[in-house]
Amino acid sequence: MVQSSALTNKLKENVRKYWDERSKTFDDDVGHGRTDQTESQLWQKNLTDIIGAEPKKILDVGTGTGMIAITLAELGHSITGIDLGEEMLKRAGEKAASKKLNISFLPGDAEEPAFEDNSFDGVICRHLLWTLPHPEKALQEWTRICKPGGLIIVIDGHAQPRNYFPDEKWDDTLCDRERFWREMYSPELVQILPYKENLTVDTITELFRKTGLSDVQSRYCEDISNYQKNLMNHDNLDEDHCEVQIIWGRVSERE
Repeated sequence: MVQSSALTNKLKENVRKYWDERSKTFDDDVGHGRTDQTESQLWQKNLTDIIGAEPKKILDVGTGTGMIAITLAELGHSITGIDLGEEMLKRAGEKAASKKLNISFLPGDAEEPAFEDNSFDGVICRHLLWTLPHPEKALQEWTRICKPGGLIIVIDGHAQPRNYFPDEKWDDTLCDRERFWREMYSPELVQILPYKENLTVDTITELFRKTGLSDVQSRYCEDISNYQKNLMNHDNLDEDHCEVQIIWGRVSERE
């Protein structure tokens, strides 16, 4: 699909507005920033299995309120987090400061990260690909700024396709949050999102291989998923989104 720059710019501006507003309550939701010591340890175990224990320089793209960045920093890695939302970054910085963690949080576009080639040992993102108009470009850029042999890690996707934007009728029962969601992610803008309804482990794996990443692997984190589902059940909430998938691949040597 040919995308106009005007539509792309409008989408990114709306994404910034929406998630800056959501920053006020983002950490209240299970699976977002609401992690206790038990869940944090589960994340640390799974990420260490993939990244290794040796300290590395890692970029967290679309860092939000910093959950992944903080988890990695607690493991001893040197972390930079970027996001379009300044309010998200502000809250991430406050959380890191409260834990006395030295993390650099900067404004930045996932599709145009302003870093030199070979700047990081790894690039990671969580719950981001579905909201990017140019995911292939993003992967190419993350590969560029990652050193040869480094890892690109995506925490996203599902075993089966899931529609992030179901075609539901507008009615007077929508809460303010839902109304704002539909205003910012209007049908006109959603049409330019390649992964709006087909973000699966298979499609992400295919994207990785198309980008030239090697040794592409995936993991369903059953321990984290089940822990989050138990929390959702306790709060009588829908557990459908509690499916933690991690896909990673290694950056090849440059020619």
